[in-house]
Amino acid sequence: MGQLSVPALLPDMRRVDHTAIRQVRYPVFMLLGRHDLTTPSSVIEPWLEKLQAPLKQLVWFEQSAHLAPHEEPGRFLMALVQQVRPAALQH
Repeated sequence: MGQLSVPALLPDMRRVDHTAIRQVRYPVFMLLGRHDLTTPSSVIEPWLEKLQAPLKQLVWFEQSAHLAPHEEPGRFLMALVQQVRPAALQH
């Protein structure tokens, strides 16, 4: 799948500067694999720290890389049910 999607999406992805997003009106959850080299936390953590949002949360998956839903499916599901769902219902 990645062999087809990355070449198609990468040019557009390179033009997006997510650091320009400084404030949002909705909850933001970042569910990150601790061993992810595709989307390194060194980029996400500083951005999330500066972001203004009604609720923001970083959820780590210690045994995962880029595919936490597949690498830790039970824990990923629990994060959605216990953390993301209540925020979605509230906001």
